[in-house]
Amino acid sequence: MKQRMAACLFLCSLFVVVGGDAQSPNITEKPVWTLEFIKVRPENFGPAMGYLDDHWIPLRAEAKRRGAVLAYHRIQNAMLTTPGHHVGDPSSIVLLTEYKNMDAYLESRSREHLAANTPGFVPQGIVRLKPEDLFETFNTQVFQEEPDTSTGLKLLTKQ
Repeated sequence: MKQRMAACLFLCSLFVVVGGDAQSPNITEKPVWTLEFIKVRPENFGPAMGYLDDHWIPLRAEAKRRGAVLAYHRIQNAMLTTPGHHVGDPSSIVLLTEYKNMDAYLESRSREHLAANTPGFVPQGIVRLKPEDLFETFNTQVFQEEPDTSTGLKLLTKQ
């Protein structure tokens, strides 16, 4: 009888140990979130939204097709409470992106940097505005999911 109980306890302890390892995924495999808070310059809301439609959204859509991005959202007229920014400012936009993991985030950032610094063809007579002419990114935060904590997200960087 004691041998059966000992064997049962031993088997149960094996399941607990194996289950514990399966519950703690590698930190590089957890999703990464970015929040970019931007303020549109006066009289440039329409062109800024057009720029995001033509540049930011297609980059995220391509990254989602590749599997690097899980979700992305553009939130306008956001209710922000940050220093120097009014709550409910109509020129506020929040860009939210959920990346598959840290490697996908870093690769996407390098692709965006390359795309931003590669000159494209501009038809004659069309003035192409740069993003800094349309809006100012005044806060970027990167989070990683931490389901073991009470908040659920862990702040990695704040720029």
